[in-house]
Amino acid sequence: MKSHSVLNLLLSILTIFLIMSCDKDENPTGPNVNNGFIYPLKVGNQWEYKRTFSTFNIRPDTLKNKQFADTTTSSIIIKIIKKETLYDSVDTFVFQEILNETFIDYSYYANLDSGLYFYAYRGPGLVIPKTSRNNKILFNGRYFNNIREITSYITKAIPQDYILMDSLIYEIPSLQSLKYPIKIGSQWTYRYPGKPWHIDKKILNYEKVKVTAGSFNCFKIQWLYDINHDGIWDNDIIFYDYVCEKGLIKRSIIFKDLIISGEQNPEPIGLMDCKDESILTKLTI
Repeated sequence: MKSHSVLNLLLSILTIFLIMSCDKDENPTGPNVNNGFIYPLKVGNQWEYKRTFSTFNIRPDTLKNKQFADTTTSSIIIKIIKKETLYDSVDTFVFQEILNETFIDYSYYANLDSGLYFYAYRGPGLVIPKTSRNNKILFNGRYFNNIREITSYITKAIPQDYILMDSLIYEIPSLQSLKYPIKIGSQWTYRYPGKPWHIDKKILNYEKVKVTAGSFNCFKIQWLYDINHDGIWDNDIIFYDYVCEKGLIKRSIIFKDLIISGEQNPEPIGLMDCKDESILTKLTI
């Protein structure tokens, strides 16, 4: 009888443990979830994305029937193609990014104890056929042809007309893309003021993300910008990465209140919001 009671107690404890484990998987909101996470750097790893550029909230209404109301899609393939040593001491993994079967650029990353670091890139990723329209988009005092150019500008901090595909451009100091151990609430500086502007990253929460490639429990990471150097985070860029142990699963960037200039002169003719979203469609790691 005593043995039977002990058995029942053990079964009860096991049941509670299993329930708690399931709850943790379904609602992973603890501050130290996946504390052993590191970004998957290995030659041969490959991520494929569907990248969608769209415009919305176009003002005034007279512009909505023109070419500004637009949605375009592209295919992105990112593959780790080799290892390469930089500065004669840092062993990096080389990411090759291809847009619509056209070579875009290389990026150099390495995992250190303190995080994932971005060291350099070859080519700014701007050799993309530009739009033939004469209208321009004004953002941060610069004119751009399309949303792709704006995204390259804010992520790599380079002007849209800088195209030098054969040069290896170093980030000095190297940029901390992720901070280890990765945990909810963590915030760190990605770019320092004057380099050319201040960017922080902050891990907001841990949530399930469903994309074409499947469902993944991801850390939601916000990019915080101060491009105008006023000491206040800008509210016209809403930028989130969704990252897990399999890599980048989704990226969403919204640009608010972009100024549309006229065809014949630079005078503003309206405003619009734009979205640049990449979702994982296929994964090979």
